[in-house]
Order: sequence, then structure tokens, then C-alpha cells
Amino acid sequence: MTVPMNDLRVQYLSIKDEVDEAIRRVLSNGVFEMDEELEAFEEEFARFCGVRHAVGVGSGTAALQVALLACGIGAGDEVISVPNTDISSASAISHCGARVVWADIDPRTYNLEPNRIEEKITPRTKAILPVHLYGHPADMESIMAIARTHGLMVIEDAALATGARYKGQRVGTFGQVGCFSFAPSKIMGGYGDGGMVVTNDDDMATRARLFRSYGEERLAYQWFGDIAIHAPFNYVAEGLHSHLDTLQAAVLRVKLKKLEEWITRRRENAHHYNGLLDGLEVITPFEQEGVEHVYRVYVIRVQDRDRVRQELAMKGVATGLHYVPPLHLQPAYRRLGHKRGDFLVTEQVADELLCLPVFPELSKQQIEEVVEVLKSSLNRP
Repeated sequence: MTVPMNDLRVQYLSIKDEVDEAIRRVLSNGVFEMDEELEAFEEEFARFCGVRHAVGVGSGTAALQVALLACGIGAGDEVISVPNTDISSASAISHCGARVVWADIDPRTYNLEPNRIEEKITPRTKAILPVHLYGHPADMESIMAIARTHGLMVIEDAALATGARYKGQRVGTFGQVGCFSFAPSKIMGGYGDGGMVVTNDDDMATRARLFRSYGEERLAYQWFGDIAIHAPFNYVAEGLHSHLDTLQAAVLRVKLKKLEEWITRRRENAHHYNGLLDGLEVITPFEQEGVEHVYRVYVIRVQDRDRVRQELAMKGVATGLHYVPPLHLQPAYRRLGHKRGDFLVTEQVADELLCLPVFPELSKQQIEEVVEVLKSSLNRP
């Protein structure tokens, strides 16, 4: 038996005809950047999220950086976030010249604990960047209330939670701007990197498009017969070169039609795990009332995690550690002066968490096999 964390080959085979046709369409057209295919996907994804604008970028990391720049985050500013996330959530802040300020997490949802936010606010605080960890939405009602009280912007990192809902509303749509990742292993991944910035703010969308495209104002082409002549370059900011490629947009248009079905399967797989793990010495994922968890991974907590993980690997079960060690204990952030003990909940969760496969194509038999191996591992001294 071998159970991978993901099986993108099987997923491809299930949508092969549609994907192959989408790729052929782009190759036949011969335009691979900033084409109608991208505009169509942006419109479709905006509609899916329930927002006015979606701006395709080259990765989830780029989405965060473009969003921060569009919000005017820069040197001297501080942004409050969590330390139990991918480095992209923090490095995007640093690359804008701002300082990341971490707050501890809720012990059940593993998301930013609202009660820890206000103690981190200073006169330099400009924004809050909650991360919807593992597919479970953060407590956006409380976070937005704090942001309004203190006049802060909210930039949602929804890279792990595409399609999740908080009180009926899609994540990524509560703050001034939301950010998504379409990396291959994400809930809706392309065949390469990609990301999206979403917003209801017209000016914010304009700035996001500016910063993804070198900082150049988009000027109209003039057509002379079949030849288009671009106006002289007009750079109004130092932007990035990071748009979503046409090929990725075409593939993602196919996958967007399947996303709700895939989320349903992820949730069914998670519920099957829940039933099988009931009564064992395992902390299973918590789903807060009023939210729809989309299970980017199925996160359990166990004692003696490293030994259990090794035994699972020996019997063919792949697992993950997202994200261990937490960022405040990583060498890249020694300059911030943190030490073990600074974020007690984050550290305890990091010592115990183990991510199990939960991808849509995972069969119930595979889940049952994973649980049997886990049971035998837990019963060993």
C-alpha cells in the first residue's frame, strides 16, 4: 500500500479531455500572456468569490506582495499575522519594507486568535493579515471589528482555503483584499504556479493590476490594420512582473467548474476520518459553527508525532508537517529576536500536528488503510 499526500495524475485523468482542449486552444491562439483567456478566468473567479474584481498574478506569494503594495504598505509599517504559516505570508510583508508582527493562534482552529491582536497594535500598525489555515476560515467577524476600531486594513491570506465560507460568505472577500494560490498542490492548483488578488474596491483593483505589471499604467493600443502599436512606456511605480500565464488561466477555468465537487469530496473524506478516529488518542480537526472547512490537509495532533510519522512512512503512508517549525523559530527571522516560549499555543500545536492526505480522489478504502496504520503506530510504546 502507498497513499500519497496528493495524486495530481489521477485528477488530470478525470478531466483530461477538457484540460487538453483548453491547452490546445491556447497553443493554437499563440498568445501566452495577458490574453482574453486570463480576463475570462478573472471574471469567472470573481463571480465564484462574489466580488467585483479578480487580478491574476504569478503565484500566491506574488498575490500577497501585490496586495500589500496596493494597500500602500511600506517602510516603517507593521502588519500583524501568525507564525504558523508558510514563509510567503511573512516574506511578502518584509519585501514591502514593512515589519511582520506575530500573534498567537486559537488552539482549536489554528487561526489568528482575535483576543491576541490588540496587544500587538502600535502606532505603526497598518494592517492585519489573517491566514485561513488548512482550509478553516479565521474568525473574520471579530478581526474585522478590531480593524474598524483601530482604522486598520485587512489582507486575507486564503491560499489554503479557496472556496471556504465563513457565515455563508467566501473567504478572501471580507477585508480590503484577499489573496489566493493556485500552486499545483493547493485546493485548486494549476500545472505550475499562479495566484489571484480579489477585491470589491475599484481603486484597489487598479493598483493591483499596476503592481503586477512592472508599475506601468495600461495604455491603449492603436490598431493600424492587423498591427497594434503600443504607446510609450509610462512607469508610475516600481512594480513586479507577475501575471498569471494564459496557459494556467485556461487550465484553471476547467478546474473552477469542478471546485465545488472537489470541496464536497474533501469534506466527505474528512468526515470519514472523523468517524474512524473517534475514541483514539488523536485530536481531530475542529470545524467552528457557521463555517465551511475545505480541508487543504487533514490535520491531527498526536503525542510522539515524529515516531508516529516515521512508522506511517515505513508502511507507505505519506504525511506532511505544515508548518513546522513555526516562523518565529526559523533562522530567516532571528533578526526579530523571538525565542521558544514566545507563542505557546503555536509551539504546542507545531510539536504535535500531523497532516494526513485528504485529496478529492482519495478512496474510502485508502482512508481506512491510513487509519489502520495509524492505530498500530499509536499503540506502540
